[in-house]
Amino acid sequence: MYTRWRGLIGVAVGQTFSRATATARQRLGLTVLGVAVVIALLVVVTAIGVGLATSTSVYDDDVDYWIVPDTEGGSSPLVATDGPSFGDAHATTTRIEGIDGVDYVSPIAMTVLQIEHDGHSEYVLVVGVISQPGLDELVGVDSTALTPGDPYYTEGTWIGEVVLSEHAASLLAVDEGEPVAIGGTDTFTVTAIDDAQSAEAATIPVALVQLSEHQALTGADEDDLADQFVVGTNDPALKAELAGIYPQSTVHSRATMATSETMDAALPLALAGTAFIIAVAIGTLFVVTTLGLELVAERRQLATLSALGLSIASHLRLIGVQTLLTTLAGGLLGGVGGVLITIGINELAMEFLTSGPVAFVHPLFVGYGLAVSLVIGLVSLPWLALTTNRLARGVP
Repeated sequence: MYTRWRGLIGVAVGQTFSRATATARQRLGLTVLGVAVVIALLVVVTAIGVGLATSTSVYDDDVDYWIVPDTEGGSSPLVATDGPSFGDAHATTTRIEGIDGVDYVSPIAMTVLQIEHDGHSEYVLVVGVISQPGLDELVGVDSTALTPGDPYYTEGTWIGEVVLSEHAASLLAVDEGEPVAIGGTDTFTVTAIDDAQSAEAATIPVALVQLSEHQALTGADEDDLADQFVVGTNDPALKAELAGIYPQSTVHSRATMATSETMDAALPLALAGTAFIIAVAIGTLFVVTTLGLELVAERRQLATLSALGLSIASHLRLIGVQTLLTTLAGGLLGGVGGVLITIGINELAMEFLTSGPVAFVHPLFVGYGLAVSLVIGLVSLPWLALTTNRLARGVP
C-alpha cells in the first residue's frame, strides 16, 4: 500500500510539474493564481480582524491619551455627549500638566447645540476645549485658531471665538468674521472655517469654542465640568498614572480610540469567519471550474489510460493528489503575499491614519493560508472526482 501511494504521488507530482511547465501552463497557472488571490485577501482581512480584537495599536510609542468616564454604553468616547462628566476640570488640567512627560493636556466638553446665523439654524456638535501648543486638531477641526489658555476662565474676558468645520459653515451659510448665536447667546464670531476633509468633520457639523464659554452656555461652569481629557505624551508608562486621576475612569490611547474602541467586540471574529467562508466558496468554484476544464481537455488521455488498465480508483487518487498540490501551491503563494500586503497596510495606516498598526502580522498566517487552501482542495475533490469518473468511462 505504501509503495503504491508513493508511486502514485510521484506520478502526480511529475504530471503536475509537466503541466505547469509545458502542456497546460496557462490553465494551471490561473488555478494557482486564483487560489493565491483568494488566500491573500483572506489573510489580510483576518490579520485586520485579529489586530482589532487584540488592540495591537495600544502598544504604540507615539501616544496621545484620552481619559473618559466609565460607562455601560457602547458609544465612542470621541463623540460622546450627555454622559457622565468630570468635575474641577481646570484644576485637574493643572495637576496633569505637572506630571513629567506630559506635553499638553486639555479638558473636552461636547454638547449638541443650536447655532443660528442670518435666518439659518442648525444643530451642531459644539466642543469646548482649551487650546494648547501641540493640540492641533480635535474632532477633525483645527483648534489652533482659538486663543490659547481659555481667557474667560483665567481673566474673566469673554472671547466669543468659534471655529467651524466646513460642513457646519456650509449648513449655516456663514463666512469668517460673521457673528453667530450659539444656544441663544449671540456673542460669538466665526474666527476660522476649517476646510480640511477629515472623516469626522465631513460627516458631523462641528464647532470649537473655549471650554469655559462652553461651560457657561451649558450651565457646567458651576462645577467646572468636562466630558473627558486629552493628554499629549510619547511615554506609554504614564497610562497607569493617568488612570488614577479620577476614580471610575478609563484611559484610552488615540490609536485605540480610532480603531478597536469604536468596533463591536464580536465584529473582528465575524469578519474573520465571513472571510473564511467566502474564501473557501470562491476558491472551490475557481478550482472546480479551471481544473474541470483541464480534465475535459485531457479526456482522451484519461480514456487511453483506462484502456491500458489503469483503474478508475487510481484515476481518482491521481486527480486528487494533483488537485491538492495545485491548491497548496496557491495557498503558499497567497499566504506569503497576504503577509506582505498586511505589512504594507500597516505602514500606510501609520503614515496617514493612526500612530499604530491596525493589523496583526505573524508568520503563522502563511500556515493558515496553506490550511485553508487544503480545505479548498478537499471540498473540490467530489466534483472533480465525478468529472474524472465520467470522462474515464467515456461519458461526455
